[in-house]
Amino acid sequence: MNEDPIRADEAREALEAMRMTRTQLADLGNCPPWRHAAFGAVMGLLVLSMSFGQPLQVVLFVFAMSGVALIVAWDRRRYGVFVNGYRGGRTRPFTFGLLAVMLLMLVLQIWLKSRGAGLLAGFGVAGAASVIATIGSVFWNRIFRREMERGA
Repeated sequence: MNEDPIRADEAREALEAMRMTRTQLADLGNCPPWRHAAFGAVMGLLVLSMSFGQPLQVVLFVFAMSGVALIVAWDRRRYGVFVNGYRGGRTRPFTFGLLAVMLLMLVLQIWLKSRGAGLLAGFGVAGAASVIATIGSVFWNRIFRREMERGA
């Protein structure tokens, strides 16, 4: 074969380019606080929707999904990409844990409604889901940034 081995300076340049790319990816995790709150609001609205009957439940669900679409559009416009929460890597176990908690909140909401709990209880569960999701978004963001910065 007639291939030249990679020279040391080319290897350093390639490693530096890779490091810079990871740094740029980590910068995707620099979300403003309102972005985390928006995710929390969407999750809270999804949970709240289960407190109501039809058609209000569907209307709230549509609003929540519209919120997801707006978040994705904002991410793509600001960063040029949307980083999916289910992506592989260190964020995936955290994402599935957060998903499990949100599903439990939905089940609690449905159970409370079936037991005749009032709207105040529904708003309480939805508020808790919103706070948990907002905090979860912040932690997910930190995990993502560390992963990108460390190159793991």
